[in-house]
Amino acid sequence: MWKPMLPRLVNEAPSGNEWIYQVKYDGFRCGLQWTDQDITLWSRNGHDLSHSFPEIISWCQQHTSRFQAYLPLFLDGELIITITAYRTDFEQIQKRSRIKKNINQFSQNRPATFVAFDLLESKAQSLRKKSFSTRDQLLSTILEGLTGRIRKAPTFEKLDSILEVVDIHQAEGMVAKQKKATYTEGKRSNTWLKIKNFRTISGIVTNWNTENDYFTLRYYHNETLCILGKCKNGLEQGEKETLTTFFKRYGQKVNGTTWELDPSVCMDINCLSAEDQELREPVFHQFRFDINPTDCNQLTIDQGLAQFPSTVNLSRLEKELFPTVTKLNYLCYLRWIAPFMLPGLKDRRLTLIRFPDGVHEHSFYQKHLSDYAPSFIQTISNNDGEMDILCQDLQSLIWFGNHGGLEFHVPFNKINKADPEEIVFDLDPPSLDQFFIAVRAAHLIKEMMEHQGFTPLVKTSGRTGLQVHIPIENMTYDETRVLMEATAKVLVDSDPDHFTIERLKKNRGKRLYIDYVQHAPGKTIIAPYSTRATDEATVATPLYWNEVTETLDPRKFTIHTIPTRIKEKGCPFNSMI
Repeated sequence: MWKPMLPRLVNEAPSGNEWIYQVKYDGFRCGLQWTDQDITLWSRNGHDLSHSFPEIISWCQQHTSRFQAYLPLFLDGELIITITAYRTDFEQIQKRSRIKKNINQFSQNRPATFVAFDLLESKAQSLRKKSFSTRDQLLSTILEGLTGRIRKAPTFEKLDSILEVVDIHQAEGMVAKQKKATYTEGKRSNTWLKIKNFRTISGIVTNWNTENDYFTLRYYHNETLCILGKCKNGLEQGEKETLTTFFKRYGQKVNGTTWELDPSVCMDINCLSAEDQELREPVFHQFRFDINPTDCNQLTIDQGLAQFPSTVNLSRLEKELFPTVTKLNYLCYLRWIAPFMLPGLKDRRLTLIRFPDGVHEHSFYQKHLSDYAPSFIQTISNNDGEMDILCQDLQSLIWFGNHGGLEFHVPFNKINKADPEEIVFDLDPPSLDQFFIAVRAAHLIKEMMEHQGFTPLVKTSGRTGLQVHIPIENMTYDETRVLMEATAKVLVDSDPDHFTIERLKKNRGKRLYIDYVQHAPGKTIIAPYSTRATDEATVATPLYWNEVTETLDPRKFTIHTIPTRIKEKGCPFNSMI
């Protein structure tokens, strides 16, 4: 039976030419055994997982010819359900492993992926005595270009590169592997080192269970003490003795095994998550004698879990930017959505609409660099010699959000290209009551574009309309205008009662305006996953085409619902990201 090689946990990643790095995925460790006769998924404890993840087995069966030359083979990897390329949903994969009914339905709605990070056998030959570098190169050869239910875990030569990836995606962590490392089954080795991407939060130690040695931590929500979670690991022996002595001297024994202490002792805890009164993989980090118990509150915990860039000084976090939505709520949304949003912003001149005091107060457009902007905000000169702002990274995104940037609008081309990268039909009905017209137009455009070999995508505008994005290559703005104008006229001819290309608003009536004129150099469109300045904090949301029906309500896509939506459904714009 296969027994996986295990990494040793360390606090800091090693550096040097003898190391290479892989992201540590948050899922189930799994071995994939593939012979001419059978395909089996093995858990690290020797349980057969094949029945629980039929989508992996089915994918392998469909691609047998692609792998035939390497069979029999054995891959070591992780079963995951992806949120981003590097962030996974552990709760979903855990739920999948427990499901006994309707497995096929779950596997279709939210399929799992097997990420292979090592090759143990190929062509019935064991590779365990080969170096990791050799095994990794062979694995790359076998899995090159695959993006389906099986894919290879990327390797990083430079520590800085993987640190950036782990940070932006809030991945579980990384594994550093010695290039010369052989594969030692069932052993925890110093040639594989794992480093967790811990979040650090502060809590108040209020209880101690003498039977299991767990300490309960709490925090203030308004003026109420709430349970944060429990922790027992990480204290040095001297620290533990000091803390337990403090409980006995100043606390109160409430039953045979539990001591209780008034709010007084604060500690930093490292953990992967904190939810529903549970800390995931908590470790004591340090005592916090420099803060008061009231400093351990919902505000500081949310900040710690979000892992905001240290280069951005956040301010006035309790201010409402939308009704019932504080600036901290908004910044937490930007932090979470950053891996999906930044690809649509990077290398594009940004037009930002700022609402420093919220959506009901004064707003203004910003395209150029302000005097007080930090040095990390990148810019590019325009034809007038002014410096246009760019949003190239997480710290820039959070800085813009901290200064009330609520709407992010971008052009159709990147800064290094004169030609557009996409065609976008902006379908904005006169009112939400006419939303069905936008739905009808979107499907007609989809049909026409697919007939010409394009792959159209669709998103809400964040207000009352839809926007159809069509990725393109090697087309000029003039050529896209010809195509868009022809498409618009076909739509109008097919249904003149509902569609129009009339530019004067007063002459349109209740018809949908098909705007092809705005697809031009210097014009902009709302970026995917940007918020709009509405009371509901609505979001310009990528959709799957089967969701685009006349019953669709674009108002339900808000900063409150988008993270859960992506966890459950994935991102329809993954091909663009």
